[in-house]
Amino acid sequence: MRTTLTLEDEVVVGIRSLQKKRPDASFKQIINDVMRKGLLAEGEFRRPPFKVRTIEGVIPKPGLNFDNVWKLLSEVEGPSYK
Repeated sequence: MRTTLTLEDEVVVGIRSLQKKRPDASFKQIINDVMRKGLLAEGEFRRPPFKVRTIEGVIPKPGLNFDNVWKLLSEVEGPSYK
């Protein structure tokens, strides 16, 4: 989601300080990390539920058991799956 925020001066100073410690992270990444940690501290952060997307018209081969991933990999890819 794209939005506009007005940040107080001390918040910007803190973000810029974090940017110096993490030069590989963008301003956006740092803002998201700090917001996520704040929400987590308040007990309000929840990850969206994991959803499996299927491909329409694709049907798995009969007899494959998806309950045991390691067994499924060995059946589909052979012994070299490791």
